[in-house]
This record gives sequence, structure tokens and C-alpha cells, in this order.
Amino acid sequence: LFRITLGILWNRMFIISYVSLVVLASLCFVAHKKLKVEEHNTATNPTFLGFQRKYLVIYLIAVLGDWLQGPYLYRLYHYRGFVGRQIAIIYLCGLVTSAFFAPSKGFLCDRFGRRTTAICVCILYSISCLITLSTNYGILIIGRILAGISNSILFQALEIWYLHEHIETNDFPKEWVSVTFSLATLGSSLVAILAGVLADIVAEWASLGAQSPFILAVVFLLATGSLIIIQWPENYGPEKELTVKRVSKSCSEGLKTIAQDPDVFLVGVTQSLFESVLFVFVFIWTPTLNPAKPPLGIVFACFMVCYVMGNILFRYLHVGIKLSLGVLLCWTTGVSSLVFLLSSYYFANQFPRMNFVSFLIFELCCGVYFPTMRELRKETLPEDHRMSIINWFRVPLTLMSALILLMFHDTSGGLSEILLFCGVLMGIALLSSLRFTRQHSSEEAQDEGVA
Repeated sequence: LFRITLGILWNRMFIISYVSLVVLASLCFVAHKKLKVEEHNTATNPTFLGFQRKYLVIYLIAVLGDWLQGPYLYRLYHYRGFVGRQIAIIYLCGLVTSAFFAPSKGFLCDRFGRRTTAICVCILYSISCLITLSTNYGILIIGRILAGISNSILFQALEIWYLHEHIETNDFPKEWVSVTFSLATLGSSLVAILAGVLADIVAEWASLGAQSPFILAVVFLLATGSLIIIQWPENYGPEKELTVKRVSKSCSEGLKTIAQDPDVFLVGVTQSLFESVLFVFVFIWTPTLNPAKPPLGIVFACFMVCYVMGNILFRYLHVGIKLSLGVLLCWTTGVSSLVFLLSSYYFANQFPRMNFVSFLIFELCCGVYFPTMRELRKETLPEDHRMSIINWFRVPLTLMSALILLMFHDTSGGLSEILLFCGVLMGIALLSSLRFTRQHSSEEAQDEGVA
């Protein structure tokens, strides 16, 4: 134990990671205090607060079970003796499965009940985590497929259960929904930081191996299912059959909207490019930093702190000083493009610590990007076809992620090429964002002229 501890402490990247976590967490706290924007939409009803608390506790336990699987995903398969391309295929199986089930997850929750669906998915997700104990390649692929299904459905079931209970059962004001979901988003980010630290403790300090965070996740996923059984009533969605005719009509209307509305097209293109790069980043950050032998859980926690800082920065820039969503989107895509281009150079020249800094900046950009894109979708995408349009853009998103990951080679040049390609895709996303911003600005100017 003494030798293991001494070896960990002697690792320079270990010290850098822990110091970075402390410094970033301190900066995040200061930013939260100094850049805080006054909330106007709050709720003080004690009945509502009790209901909200019951939901958030269960939701955040489920989120913890999900986030625990993030830091050691790549290393788990690497320690099983699989090479980069094999690991990429395992990862892609989960990604493709999640995208495949995305259009039907709402129907499944409505048809079988949100409570029942959530309980079953918690069990399924736990099984996928236990499968990580296997060393068989085929079984590990099955486990990843189960994880993809579970991840796609679980949080949808929790959220629409809440919406039904909030509006239909308790008749609370609809304006309070955003209060709960804002707290859930913030709590999810904070829980992700905790998940990184817990994963590091069980995998590194306790020397239980890369599979230990997945086993720990089982505890939280089963706890989620148990609490749902005890505390939540069942609710169902409207009686609608998932017919081929209804699905094809929804898809065709979504595609028609994309083709006819340039704003929808540009927002969708930017989303597909940015998020396909993000999915690739989730896979490649570990092998990119591996030469420095970092504590992966703490690095993951650092990423999540930067993400929270990005959320704070978004609220200050957009809500506080009224910077437009289009400008924010341009900045996030532009900086992200530069980050990946530099990362390609740093990896090719063996500067993993500079890659760590670059990835921290990218996570900060992600923290700004996601609330920006969420607001843009509300403004740009028609509500009746919003889910259909989002599902259409999941197709190129998944295909691009698969294309980039299948470029993965077992040589250092492979990773450098992938990072470079990610930078190029982010550059195209920047061009799309600029076109959207200029187009949107000209439309607003025309509207003002007419008025």
C-alpha cells in the first residue's frame, strides 16, 4: 500500500490534476458569487418544494450512477487487452443503440408507464454495469448495447413522469417546471464532479481496478429503482399507437421544415457537428492523456468543474449583459476549433499536459454551448416538429462520430489525425454559426424596419 501511494504521489500529472481541481473549484465558486444573475422565477409553495425535493433526490442518485461510468470507460476495455479500434467498436455500439432508441423512447414510457419503465431500465442499466466484469469481447459489446438503451430511456422516463405529476396530478403552475429542471441541471453537474472523485477513490486509491466505478454505479442505480418503487405513483401518457403511418408523417414533416427553413437547417448542422465532436472527445480524452498517467477520475472532475463554470458564464453573458445566442454560438465553436487544432499539435509533439489544458477549455465551451443551443432550439425549431427535427439531425451526428472513431489507429498518428479532424469539423460549425448569426441579424433588422 505504501509503494502504491508513493508511486501515485510521485506522478507529476497526479499533482497537477489535484491542484487543478482545487484551483478550478475555487474559481467556480468565486464566479458563481461574482457573476450571479438575479432569479425572477422562483417558487416558495411548501407543497411544491416537497414534491420537487422528492423528484430531485431520486433524479440525482440516478445521475450519479450514470456519471460514475464516465471516467474509466476507455481504460476498462484497454485493461481487458483490447486495442483502440476494438474499443471504438464497443463504444460505437452503445452510441448507435442510444440513437436508434431515441425516437421511440417517449412512446415506450407512455405505453408501459413512466414509473415501470424507469424501474426496468434501472435494472437493465445495472446488468450492463455488471457485464463489465467479463473479459469476453462479444459479451462486453452486449453490455454496451444495454447501456445505450438504458441511458437513452432512463432520464426521459424520469423527466416526463415529473411533468405529468407537476401539471396533471398536482396542477402546479407550468412556470415552475423550469425551476425544477434548472436545479436538476445544476445538480447533475455537481454530481458529475462528485462521481469523478468517487471513481478515482475506488479505482486508484483503493486499487480496485477500472471496473470498480461501474460496480459502484450498480448500487446507485438499484437505489434509484428502489426509491421509485417506494415513493412514486404510476402515470401514463395519452393512448397513441406507434404506427408506421404516424412515424412516417412525423419524419416527413420534420424533414420538410429542415428543407424550407434556413435557420432550422443551420442550427441543426451546427448541433450535429459540435455534438459529434463531443461524442468523439468522450472516447479519445483518455488515450490522449494516457502518456502522462493521469488520475482519470480527478481529470474527469476537473472537466465537470469547467462545464459548471461555462454554465455560469452563459448566464452572465446572455441573461446578465444580453449577449446574443448567435454570438455565443460563434465563440464556442471558434474556440473549440482552435482547441482541437492545438491538441493535435500537442499530441503529435508529446505534450499531454498541454492537451489537459486544452481539454479544460473545451469543457468550458461545452458549458456555454449546451444552454445556448437549448435556447436556440426553443426559438428556432417549431414546437410541433421539434423532436422529429432533433431526431433527423441525430443521424448525421451518429454517422460522423462513427466515421471519426473508425479512423482510430493503434499509432500515435491516429489520435493526432482524429484531433485534427475534430478541429476541422468545429471550423465548419463556426462557419455555420456565423451564417446563422448574420442571417438572423438581417431578419431582425428587416422586422424592425417594417415595424
